[in-house]
Amino acid sequence: MKKETDTELRSLHIVAEMVMKFAQLHVLNIKEEDWKLLNNARQCLEKVIHDNGYRMNYDKNLKNHLIKL
Repeated sequence: MKKETDTELRSLHIVAEMVMKFAQLHVLNIKEEDWKLLNNARQCLEKVIHDNGYRMNYDKNLKNHLIKL
């Protein structure tokens, strides 16, 4: 039986950066249907982070956006 490979921490950092980019969308005009899809995508990315034992740190003054659970 093949062992499942853990998600690399570096890839989780990239996902966290992607989640942080979603904050920039609040100042832009986006139709409601697109906003719902984008919000769903953000939630899916956050789930990947959470499922790997981390949570998001939204403090923009800190470089590390991941907090170990």
